[in-house]
Amino acid sequence: MASSSNTLAEVLLSRRVQEMVVNGEQPVSLYICRDEKDAQNAPISPLAPIPIIDLSLLSSSSTEEELQRLKSALCCWGCFQAINHGIPSSFLDEIQQVTREFFRQSMEEKKKYSKGVVEEMEGYGGDPSPEQGQFLDWQDRLLLTVYPYDLRVPKFWPQNPQSFSEILENYTCKMRMVTKLVSKSMAKSLHLEENCFLEQFGEGATLQARFNHYPCCQRPDIVLGLKPHSDGTGYTIILQDIEGLQILQNQQWLTVPTVPNALFILMGDQMEIMTNGIFKSPVHRVITDKEKVRTSIAVFYTPEKNKEIGPQDGLVNEERPRLFKHVRDYEIIHWEHYQRGMRALHTAQV
Repeated sequence: MASSSNTLAEVLLSRRVQEMVVNGEQPVSLYICRDEKDAQNAPISPLAPIPIIDLSLLSSSSTEEELQRLKSALCCWGCFQAINHGIPSSFLDEIQQVTREFFRQSMEEKKKYSKGVVEEMEGYGGDPSPEQGQFLDWQDRLLLTVYPYDLRVPKFWPQNPQSFSEILENYTCKMRMVTKLVSKSMAKSLHLEENCFLEQFGEGATLQARFNHYPCCQRPDIVLGLKPHSDGTGYTIILQDIEGLQILQNQQWLTVPTVPNALFILMGDQMEIMTNGIFKSPVHRVITDKEKVRTSIAVFYTPEKNKEIGPQDGLVNEERPRLFKHVRDYEIIHWEHYQRGMRALHTAQV
């Protein structure tokens, strides 16, 4: 029999945070993640000096300096701001606008694409109900598998706004180009064969697009938009409109600044495994805001299903012994731990 708190979580998740805000409802206990006294004493999170990497330089003939800047960013921060990525600013505006238009629609229209509450991942709603004792996120989202094409679930693709599918199709193509360039550049920065990470991801590597809507919250001091976690992906490409994403660096929460037209690229656990711990998978979270609505689009790049990944041979030696085992479908293990408020990286350690 389900516990009373889990039953309440399922009831809350069957609704929408956006709907609660419209109705003027305050966050109930399952959304509260911090003690009020602790929240009052929490220091203000400064902006993180996250490195900016020019992707156009990585695809040119003289790239060594930018490659070393990329390596340094991923060793120290596990993330970077990508500029000059080849995607027109006008198109980035389009996909952000169509995301806002989707969430502005009536609840009746959005619920046509609703997911199940307990286990189903794809579709519109909130993440599946976490295990007992874990708080809920103050957000609604739409999660879609966009590549490979045969893994798409058409019933979850919105018909309104009418331009949504066409714009997302275009964005998917652009994300595939970005992942190829970034994967090759990361390999070259470590003096490896440029296709080695692409081969680990496999030809059927998955791209999932997550459209996030963080409504205003009357208690941003004690309610989070997204709980602290690392990603179980290879890496994640994020387009954000306003600040709210934070990363944990040296036990301090730092706010990721918004850089005009930049893509924020964040390493996941599987990239830390592939690089034998050289690149870091940072813990991050999303805070809420009392007055501002935040939207973001995260594209998760994950090795193909049942593909074994592990530390690249050229990164294992006497000076740096093997830190991780070879694993398959790590994202499943990651999700099980995430639902319990835990990291899963230790399960892949030697």
